[in-house]
Amino acid sequence: MLNLISSILWIVTTIVLILSSISLSIYLKFPQRKLSKKVKLFDRKRHTNSIKLLNLTLAAKIGVGSISGIAISIIIGGKGTILWIWISAIILSIITYLETKTGIQYREKIGKDVIGGPIVYIKKEISNKLSLLYCFLIIFTYFFAFILIQSNTIIVSLKETFLINEKTILFILIPIVYLSISKGINTISKTVSLIVPVMGFIYIIIGSIVIYNNINMIPTLLLDILKESISLRSISTIPLIVGFQRSIFSNETGMGSTSMVVSLSSSNDYKLEAYIQLIGMYFITLVITTISALLILTTNYETLGITNLNGIEIINYAITYHFGSSGSYLSILIITLFAYSTIITCYYYGDICLKYLFRNKKINISKIIVIIVIILSAYISTTNIWAIVDIATSLSTLINIYALYKIKGKLKE
Repeated sequence: MLNLISSILWIVTTIVLILSSISLSIYLKFPQRKLSKKVKLFDRKRHTNSIKLLNLTLAAKIGVGSISGIAISIIIGGKGTILWIWISAIILSIITYLETKTGIQYREKIGKDVIGGPIVYIKKEISNKLSLLYCFLIIFTYFFAFILIQSNTIIVSLKETFLINEKTILFILIPIVYLSISKGINTISKTVSLIVPVMGFIYIIIGSIVIYNNINMIPTLLLDILKESISLRSISTIPLIVGFQRSIFSNETGMGSTSMVVSLSSSNDYKLEAYIQLIGMYFITLVITTISALLILTTNYETLGITNLNGIEIINYAITYHFGSSGSYLSILIITLFAYSTIITCYYYGDICLKYLFRNKKINISKIIVIIVIILSAYISTTNIWAIVDIATSLSTLINIYALYKIKGKLKE
């Protein structure tokens, strides 16, 4: 039942995203294309805060959706989904631009915290009730669904690789996560600023080695991706929808999370922030996603018989296939870094929404919720988790896109 609801929602979401992105680009005269001419990237002092915010958004976005989610897209939709993931980055770039602009244009201070993005502009420009609904959805999506899948992935990987039981993994994982979120955004920001560059560098090195060792296969694989993606079946059915679905899950474009992070900027220069966030989105979609796809496609993954698909099993298999017995340890390192950085950033999104709901009254339930969700993740079916994640992602995306379209007149240059 959950899978059916998810499928229907994503057909609607894909259509809405494509049409609204094209419409908004035309209406606003493609502002995302002009940014490179207006931004100077070499002013290090000016960009320090912007790079920290980019690390924060990348930490949330480069999670298991960028690796196991791609594996699922290939299994369900075939190779053709990869091209649609790439194309989605171009089509959805206007949404990243608008999320960045609204993050700076619509923000308010509640106590010591700056809160911005969809929660604020939906309330000010459309409806307080819709803002509250979006707020609850984000709390559910990030506090429950996203942390659930990230934590589950760490547990499944460690359990299958090292044969460690769930309780032992939880005993180690929970204190580490708690220490990382104990002091809020300051601790989270410092942690991800260290982790994100390291995990990105390691993954690029892995990808470069795999491409070099399989260079003769790459042209054929790229041709297969192209052929499958432009077939009538691909354009009209599963591959296109799965491609957009996994793209949004891997880079979160359309959900409004970018807007929430950018509201923390010390600058009012939304063009600078938009340009940097677009670079981040393209990095995830064109680099991380491509490496994940090639890791899988250069193996004989079709022979695997996996029933309870999480996606991470395929990534584990692919890295071990390419790097031998040491691949298991390399895979665990990558998966843990990706998932862990996303968990602590998801905490920020959920926590800031709770503060918004309670207007910064003393609330101490955020950390408790995260710990409970991490415990639950060890015992819930991965199939159900993915369905829950997809439904939550779709609903929050639909609300945010509707809001952006509704206020488009106020977003003109």
